[in-house]
Amino acid sequence: KRRTIMKWTQLTSLTLCVCFLVISFYSTSQEYQIQAADDWVKQQPLIKTEIPVNQIVDGTYYRLLDTQIKVSAQHPQQRYTRTVMQAVNQTGIDYISQLNLDFDPSYQTLTLNSLGLIRDGQYINKLASAQFKVLQRETELANGIYNGSLSLNIIVDDMRINDQLDYSFTITGRNPIYQHFSASRTLNWSVPVAQQFMRVLWQKPTPLYINTINGEVDIKDTPLAVGHDYQISLHNQATITSSSQTPYWYNPYKQVFFSELKSWQEVANWAAPLYQSAIEVTDPVTLIADEIAMHNPQASDRIAAALKFSQDEVRYLGLEMGTNSHQPTSASETLALRYGDCKDKSLLMVTMLNKMNIKAYPMLVNTYLGNTITDLLPSHNLFDHCVVKVKTKDGRNLWYDPTISNQGGDFTKVSFPNYKAGLVLKKGNEKFDEIKLHYDNSIEITDNYVLEEVGKGATLETSTVYTDAEADAMRS
Repeated sequence: KRRTIMKWTQLTSLTLCVCFLVISFYSTSQEYQIQAADDWVKQQPLIKTEIPVNQIVDGTYYRLLDTQIKVSAQHPQQRYTRTVMQAVNQTGIDYISQLNLDFDPSYQTLTLNSLGLIRDGQYINKLASAQFKVLQRETELANGIYNGSLSLNIIVDDMRINDQLDYSFTITGRNPIYQHFSASRTLNWSVPVAQQFMRVLWQKPTPLYINTINGEVDIKDTPLAVGHDYQISLHNQATITSSSQTPYWYNPYKQVFFSELKSWQEVANWAAPLYQSAIEVTDPVTLIADEIAMHNPQASDRIAAALKFSQDEVRYLGLEMGTNSHQPTSASETLALRYGDCKDKSLLMVTMLNKMNIKAYPMLVNTYLGNTITDLLPSHNLFDHCVVKVKTKDGRNLWYDPTISNQGGDFTKVSFPNYKAGLVLKKGNEKFDEIKLHYDNSIEITDNYVLEEVGKGATLETSTVYTDAEADAMRS
């Protein structure tokens, strides 16, 4: 492996090598490594550019955003990231002088490739003086999710105004639940970025599909003996400003998407077996389903009862370490634990309904993209939520979210968030469901003034009626 070390003093190369080895040996015991980037990485020289002072946010000017991904059939995936940020004032120093590099130790390794400051044109290596500590921050804990990821916390010393922080790292490995590659990258931002470089070193014989949204971009395609080398290089892209009134699903930013998958049917065929293997109709599950059926002779009431059980008798808690990020817990285990995340609770409801001869399927949605997800390249990592689709005997399609508690209403009008589009997980499914809502979500306020006598006081009676989702919000 080629090791390139930039230096600003007259230290001998022998001293540098010894120091480098000592740091590498020490850091290995701390669940990360420090060593130079591998030879496949293309180092990008920094361009000269003036600071757009009037557009700076948080006192930080982004000099370089560099992402390079190497994918091959024989070796683990590698993602190299290099970032250069300049602190234009004290706020910028506070903002960038402490870093957190996240990785999942169950399937990823972190290698810090470089860490330094550029001051007055000279590079100051900070690998020896910076403070390093591995933390388990669990940033989604407030949402009831444990993902087991770690963060390498780095505190950079002696940083001054106009210094440029230059650091790079490589993440090796990806979640083994994924069978196909996909990646995306935003290409313009709400803050100024001087230089961007995006590269996918595709060393597989299978095709890689590429798509952009909100504009075109020049992609340099270099054929290889096996695969292609795709590169995007951009300088000083125009910034994008979004109104605070913009709908949450609207995305004005130019993005590029890479995917090994050509159709949504491939996504459904990948995900369906993960859920099907977890449908276990054990004695405890059968007992609950039979009890629901006994007390609810009508299919409509059975659907409502299964939903209420999944919502209110199983609390929300996600243990999403490693493959559990996408692999649901078996229905029997979720029932025994009485907790689970969206995919666990949905699968339990599906299992109970199937036991009662009611057609039900898990369905994946994106809570932010809505139906704009259908315009993107197929990928298994575009979804962030799992819900349930029910097909009644009279042909109606109904959708339910088992993660919402204390819902009321008729089974046909149980409120459901307006996710707009969902991918039903059954083999062979090749398109999204268009989700059509059948309720009002209204608040009706009636003010009644009673005047008993002219010239005297009056009585005001206010009646407020909440329906559907608004009623659910009041109950919670």
